[in-house]
Amino acid sequence: MTVSVYVPVALSVLVAAISWLMVARLSPTRGTVLTMLGAAVLSAAGTTWALLLLALSLLGFTELAEAEANERGVHLVQPVPGVVGAVAALALGYGVVRVVRAVRARGATRRELRALCDTCGAGELAVVPVAAPHAFAVPGRPGRVLITQGLLALLDGKERRVVLAHERAHLTGRHHWLRAAAEVCAAMNPLLVPVREALAFLLERNADEHAASVSGSREVTARALAKVALAETNRPAPAGLGFIACEVSARVAALQAAPPPPARLLPGGCLLLGMATTVAAAQATLAFYRLIHWLWGG
Repeated sequence: MTVSVYVPVALSVLVAAISWLMVARLSPTRGTVLTMLGAAVLSAAGTTWALLLLALSLLGFTELAEAEANERGVHLVQPVPGVVGAVAALALGYGVVRVVRAVRARGATRRELRALCDTCGAGELAVVPVAAPHAFAVPGRPGRVLITQGLLALLDGKERRVVLAHERAHLTGRHHWLRAAAEVCAAMNPLLVPVREALAFLLERNADEHAASVSGSREVTARALAKVALAETNRPAPAGLGFIACEVSARVAALQAAPPPPARLLPGGCLLLGMATTVAAAQATLAFYRLIHWLWGG
């Protein structure tokens, strides 16, 4: 099996590195988010497939190939060591466990938030009698905005509109699906955890910018974020799309600065790296097929 089977792992590191450059330098547009997520999906798929090919070496293909090559007097290049196949199999199994855990955690959080919404009657806005200042976008049919009485008491009218606009941006943008996809990618390939965190931050920044546009004031948006963050002592679960669930200080700083200009080079480079992982996995698959064909096809 060629060295291309190992390439997706290395490229995942580069995808993770570029993702944080995108966070620092690019406007948090939906295009930027989708480009980063696309790179993560391609990287996770390529890496998972490469691990599967390595794990298949435990079935004895490489040993058979080496024996057949010795009989034919052919030098076989780069057989897969048994320990590499074992590590790949363990990584695949652990990845499946991580995916199941991530899906269950997200499902449990969503059910809990929906149950709270159901206690507040119908309508888009659900106000719960909780003193802690929280706000969540709760996906479903229909999607709802869950706000605590503590948050309403803390903020003035303009700041409340900021929170509503922020959470509505999450619902209309289907951000819960984007977050879920990034979590699955990071579960299958832990090297992509930085991409998951970067994408979560970009989604919050996207909602912040929408709220600033709706309210007409970046200053009011930043003030609402800061007030809720300072009053909150127990941060919400990361699986939920909460108002202050992610990097509040950096988001406030971004709102106090001018919006970064859109750019194409970094997103394109990130997506190309993701595509390169699938190309490397395809090359490894072709090499594996040729090996099997050489063994049994003559």
